[in-house]
Amino acid sequence: MKRTESSSPSRSPELRWERAREAFDLKLEGHSTSGIADILGVKVQVVVDLLAELYGFEAAYLTDQERKTALATEVARLDKLQTAVWPSAMMGDPKSVDSAVRIILARSKITGLEQADPVVQKNLVLVMGEKEEDYIAALRSAGVTEPG
Repeated sequence: MKRTESSSPSRSPELRWERAREAFDLKLEGHSTSGIADILGVKVQVVVDLLAELYGFEAAYLTDQERKTALATEVARLDKLQTAVWPSAMMGDPKSVDSAVRIILARSKITGLEQADPVVQKNLVLVMGEKEEDYIAALRSAGVTEPG
């Protein structure tokens, strides 16, 4: 079911943009990159390049609200996918378990949950006073002894 018989990318910027949008629409429908290449009648690398150009262009012009909306859409898709595989994963199906784990990891990555909390990862020191000596004096007056 090829939409065009061309094996090379469109030459004019307008045609290339159209092809990129068409590739993106097919991606949204769930087609693989190689499937999109087959449908458009181009090489896989052309599809990869078209989508990369489109994503790069659109990312540069997204507002903060559009980014949040796109993120929410992707999280909702991951939620739907997880809902679909969860019952089988809970029954121990290895493929479903693997899928569920990959979905969870993807969600953690795109939401930023995979990043360590910098406050938790560092030793937090509360300094009382302007100098280290003031801090040590305050600890001693509070009854804290030096380690060792």
